Amino acid sequence: MFLDEDHEALEAAELTKQTLVDTQERMGMMLDLMPMGLLIHTRQGIIFGNQEAARLLQVPQSEVVGKHFLDFLTTHAEDAARQMEQAFDGRISVEPTEAEVKTAAGETRTIKLIAGALPWEGNPVVQLLLQDITDLKMIQDRLHLLAVTDELTGAFNRRHAFAVGHGLFNEAKAGHRKLAVAVLDVDHFKRVNDTFGHAAGDTALKSLTGSIQEIIAADPSSEMTFARVGGEEFMIVFPAVEPAKVLKICEQVRREIEERPVLSAAGTCRMTVSIGLAWQRAADSSFDALYSNADKALYEAKSAGRNRVRQDEREPELRQSLTGQ
Repeated sequence: MFLDEDHEALEAAELTKQTLVDTQERMGMMLDLMPMGLLIHTRQGIIFGNQEAARLLQVPQSEVVGKHFLDFLTTHAEDAARQMEQAFDGRISVEPTEAEVKTAAGETRTIKLIAGALPWEGNPVVQLLLQDITDLKMIQDRLHLLAVTDELTGAFNRRHAFAVGHGLFNEAKAGHRKLAVAVLDVDHFKRVNDTFGHAAGDTALKSLTGSIQEIIAADPSSEMTFARVGGEEFMIVFPAVEPAKVLKICEQVRREIEERPVLSAAGTCRMTVSIGLAWQRAADSSFDALYSNADKALYEAKSAGRNRVRQDEREPELRQSLTGQ
């Protein structure tokens, strides 16, 4: 009888073991069907990863176990580590972490990480849900770019430039620094359209934009903002740039536009620009006032014969600084 009981016990144990194996396999199959990456993680490393996680990380599923998720991150590793630690302590993160992972093939993907504790006895274990948002981020970035740039030229648009200007104006006022604004207008632009056609006019505006963007790119430390603010009117915002340097850049822009021919299907044309320049003054109440001063200086440049730079010199301290250069 005891032999029969031992045999039945062995059969029951074997059945239980097989059931656990089958359950684990079925659970694995279920988790592999998830549209999100899933990692089961201890403080030491990964103990399970589903197919989507392996695909996202581009690591064979059999090789995911034993690795540490943070080793895959190229950005925001500290934020991810903090969120994981909160999960290990049983706390819930208010916001998910967005970070970039570098796959085994060298590709960079953007993921959203959500970490949560699992109610397992023994060592703390968390689940990491990974959502691939690379394509979504690309769409968001593209939409943002469309929202802040001019469709024709690729320069920033008026709305974005003024938003930047207002922010820099307030910063400069609080820090007692001077902000400069240059307003540019193409001289006799109507003649270009009338003589060569509107397509050539568009080409001219694109050429002007390319020339100025090259000049700005050559001095990235100045963090200038260049924008198209009207039909043939453009603006450059100079944050905390020395007056002599601002003048030098404006003159470089004027000269470059004058010397560079514009090639179009209708022929080759040349153009010039007039530039009005103003610095932030203590009396200026807003960025709009500063822009208005630059616009008045532009009108003076036009009235004086065009193809020149005119500056607002109504502040004695600034005028003395400029004439002393």
